[in-house]
Amino acid sequence: MEKVHYLKRFMFLVMAFGLVTTFTSCDDDDEPNPNSPALTDVVGKYTGTMETIVVAPATEEGEETPGGTTVTAEVTKDEVVFEKFPVAELITSIVGEEAASGIIEAVGDVSYKMKYTPTFNDDKTAINMALTTEPLVLEINFPTEETAEGEGEEEAPDLKVEVTVAASEAATFAYTGDKLAFKLQVTAVKVNGEPFELPVTTFSFDLAKTK
Repeated sequence: MEKVHYLKRFMFLVMAFGLVTTFTSCDDDDEPNPNSPALTDVVGKYTGTMETIVVAPATEEGEETPGGTTVTAEVTKDEVVFEKFPVAELITSIVGEEAASGIIEAVGDVSYKMKYTPTFNDDKTAINMALTTEPLVLEINFPTEETAEGEGEEEAPDLKVEVTVAASEAATFAYTGDKLAFKLQVTAVKVNGEPFELPVTTFSFDLAKTK
């Protein structure tokens, strides 16, 4: 009789342990996994290079700028932001090398922003970012002699350049190395409202997340 009593106690303890384990497992399933990929993983600050590839109308191969240009960017929850977009090569293509240096200095820092919509790839090893681009506008005032104080009114810029930018492919953020890569293509240029013929120009960005 005593053996039956101990057997019942043992079975009761086993059942109780099983219930505790079940409830604990359910609680663990409800808790978020901190290591699970999230679309916000792309948010952060980046640095890297921008290669400029210019394709002349008579050729199929592009000429790449040696070494590229160092760039920094920030990705927020819905935008890719350049506080200093590298426009030197673009300005040089439009006005020529001789006049470019003074104009680049006059233009100063140019900010540029793009909206994006993120989605995971199939195995969640990367985030694809569909970019929504806007025209890049440069307003250039050539240096002139200072006028007397209070004379004249604010004038229109001597040169207004409107660059149509397109992103034919989505940007890609790869978890391996925290790399962000994308390409922007200049599809049209207007100078003071008039179309300006410019070779097909592609900006290729290769960035790494710094924080």
